[in-house]
Amino acid sequence: MTDSVEHSQQTGYRPGRIISPGTARQLGTFGLFVPAPGQRRTLDVGGAPLEAKSAEGGLLWIGFRELTAGTVAAADLASAAARFGEWAVDGIPAPADARAVSPEWKRLSEVVELLFAAGATVFLIGAPLPGFGPDSPFSRLLRVQSDEELPAGQTSGC
Repeated sequence: MTDSVEHSQQTGYRPGRIISPGTARQLGTFGLFVPAPGQRRTLDVGGAPLEAKSAEGGLLWIGFRELTAGTVAAADLASAAARFGEWAVDGIPAPADARAVSPEWKRLSEVVELLFAAGATVFLIGAPLPGFGPDSPFSRLLRVQSDEELPAGQTSGC
């Protein structure tokens, strides 16, 4: 595994990761820390409310359910990438079907594609995920599935 953005661009991978299960050490390696309850925010995105676990600096931290609920148009979510260049989506469940065809997974796929197009860095945090086909936006994120896969000595405050 490498953390080099330059390497990611050369290999077709995007900055960001799929992180399973999302331990404090895994998150801290990428400068992520689980938001405290007091950091919750309701954002106005395209005229609709979006519940976020944190919206500070350039990082938007949101739950899978809130992101895939459909209360905000996907295009409006992508426009929010101009304000938040990093997105952490936690609570990612394993898809019931390896093809991830439920409405929630289709929406997540659409949003991730739009965020990639906007140049955002995406972190998906939760259950281990199956392999996805080469056309899936999830296949363009490197995976971290255990603390043992992390480079030694590269943690941020953990």
